[in-house]
Amino acid sequence: MADIVTKTVTTNYDKSIPEEVDSLITNVAPTDTPFLTSIGQGAKVKTLHPEWLEDTLGDAGDNAHVEGADSTATAITPPALLDNRVQRLEKAFMISEDLEKTDKHGRKSEIKYQSGLKTKELARDLEWNLINQTKQAGTTTLAAKMDGVLNFPGTGNTYDFDATPAATNHIIEDILNDVLQSMWEQGADPDCVLAPPSQKRKISAFTQGGRLVINSNASEKSLKMTVRILETDFGIVAVLPERFIAPSVDTTPDPDVYYDKLVIYEKGRLACATFRPLKREKLAKTGDAEKYRLTMSKMLKVRSKKCVGTITNLTRVQPAA
Repeated sequence: MADIVTKTVTTNYDKSIPEEVDSLITNVAPTDTPFLTSIGQGAKVKTLHPEWLEDTLGDAGDNAHVEGADSTATAITPPALLDNRVQRLEKAFMISEDLEKTDKHGRKSEIKYQSGLKTKELARDLEWNLINQTKQAGTTTLAAKMDGVLNFPGTGNTYDFDATPAATNHIIEDILNDVLQSMWEQGADPDCVLAPPSQKRKISAFTQGGRLVINSNASEKSLKMTVRILETDFGIVAVLPERFIAPSVDTTPDPDVYYDKLVIYEKGRLACATFRPLKREKLAKTGDAEKYRLTMSKMLKVRSKKCVGTITNLTRVQPAA
């Protein structure tokens, strides 16, 4: 009797079975920019190194003078000069002629699709730089860079745990209130707190003493575990979760340990200023491909340093319950 030979053909290798590709392209990268959204982009600048003035009032105190006496004039203190640098941000991409003509899943034009992606990437980059960047004057070989908001806290508006990283460096109400009080005493009206994810969770746990009011509906089977608004002694403050605050790094242990920062600010005194708005332009063709560039020139304007505060060296470790 002849041997029976069995051959198995799997779907992994049978090329006669067509592929199925969903027409929707999934992109789960975050695109929200809470800091940029809160301060707006209304301001415009006309130079690459804008400067502006910040003034203040003398301290309030006893003011009584003898009738008929001569006045004694004192020297005035001129306004302080603040400045920042305009920073150019860019994204460039190249699409081959063949790719643009090919039938594609999820989009008709690769050029339009990539332009949308790069625009979102630019917005994320702008958010990061508005927060974290350090100012640098531009040269023929160095790009100009702006100062982000972390470089603008006013005198007395900072708390950094003596610049000592530690797992016990938790954000607590007293620390936040100390910074808010300092800003308020100088005349600012802080209304926003920018918080990395770990610190946002800790702020949502500011519920000691039964002060958290919970409105619940049993039929919805939901439990709300968030604090978005803090009503403090120094005003109502919105707590905004932020993905793009760059942490500081303690390199002493192995592996490295990351520590967070908080930014407290008065949003009406800050703005993202525009020197050149977003523009897409087609570059010179040097081969069988189309080249495009998206570019814009922006800068952070902080009207007064009194309107910015920071808390740094915050551990990501959650406190014990």
